[in-house]
Amino acid sequence: MKSTEPSLRLIDSTFMLRLVFLFSGQFAIYEGFQDWNRGRADLHPEVAVLTLIIYGVSLLVLAFSLMPTDLVLRFRHLPLIPFIIATVVSVYVVAEIAYKGSYRTDVLAYSQYAAILFVKQGANPYLQDMTKALDMFRVLPGDLTPLTSGEYLTTFQYPALHFLVFVPFVWLAPLGDMRWVLVAFEIGVILTLYFYCPQNLRPMILLPLFAGSDLMINFTASSVTDMLWVLPLIFAAFNLKKPLISGLFYGLSCAFKQIPWLLAPFLLIYMLQIDRDAASKVRLLRALKFAGIAIAVFLSVNLPFIVSAPRVWFGNVLTPIASDLIILSQGLSLLTQVGLGEVGRAFYTILAVGVAAVLFVNYYAYFDRLKYLFWIFPGIILWFSFRALTNYVIYWLPLLLVSLILWYRDELRKGGLEVV
Repeated sequence: MKSTEPSLRLIDSTFMLRLVFLFSGQFAIYEGFQDWNRGRADLHPEVAVLTLIIYGVSLLVLAFSLMPTDLVLRFRHLPLIPFIIATVVSVYVVAEIAYKGSYRTDVLAYSQYAAILFVKQGANPYLQDMTKALDMFRVLPGDLTPLTSGEYLTTFQYPALHFLVFVPFVWLAPLGDMRWVLVAFEIGVILTLYFYCPQNLRPMILLPLFAGSDLMINFTASSVTDMLWVLPLIFAAFNLKKPLISGLFYGLSCAFKQIPWLLAPFLLIYMLQIDRDAASKVRLLRALKFAGIAIAVFLSVNLPFIVSAPRVWFGNVLTPIASDLIILSQGLSLLTQVGLGEVGRAFYTILAVGVAAVLFVNYYAYFDRLKYLFWIFPGIILWFSFRALTNYVIYWLPLLLVSLILWYRDELRKGGLEVV
């Protein structure tokens, strides 16, 4: 029986790889068809050419799924190509043709305008009115952030790295489309997950990312910027055993957007609990190293703007808590939004805080059972808040894939097996 186990594992691994070839090719064909419809190929000849490229690559990958095993293994990275081509082409068609180059969120418009003000005038974006950005990037009224007063949010409300990341591109290409910066971060996420994953599971690890078009295509094409914080957070997750490196990347992620801040208490528990055989002093030092470098990185980016106008900076960055944003949700507060539950923002805020406290206590008490799970906790907490947009939840999927990889590696080591 033992002599057959290696060959059986190879057959199983190859079978999974063949399934990925089929999925990748079929996903890209679907996106090619959607691009044909989105891009009105009869009016835009370049869409016809791009569609032909997608179909050609996809058919090749589909054919490879049933090639001899030696060829399948030799070209095991081939499914990456349709995924990436379909992503880039679809973002182009949706953004430039279907949306005619306009940004579909005020977030990216304000961030790019903030970078322009910073480069051209040396202005502090937190002190500026962002209204001009709406015309500059043709943001539609339906894509603005409404307030309970009936007006719209017109201030820059994110940590400084959210606009500083665009500064080099403003220098290089004034008023260029910054969605391509988001695409670059997105491809970085794909490649990082791929190359950190054990070889025998590549490229199957990518399948959940492409279970639909929203996460990797439609949200980016619509100017949703969350991939900016996801990429450094993935590096933080893969380096949790190295607190200085992990803390550095976590600090960068927090310097992009507020959502990763919700991870802080769970990450500190992780640092304190992960190696219980070590002395308490060692574990405490590990947590302090992580927290210290994360805070230092965050402040190195934001401190100049905090010092310049502390009240304004805190007021803007704490907008999700302090401002009079309306209830807008695909979470529990949807009941209030559609008139099925007459409760206010305070109810959902208290509920979200309560959920966070329950998760915190349980994570500490049942750490051994839940240690891989905490990446989804911010999504759960925000689902109970008064603003629970889909992107508050869906962008945690890459981090769940990181946990899956780390779990797999740990299980192999426990079984005395080599991680390939």
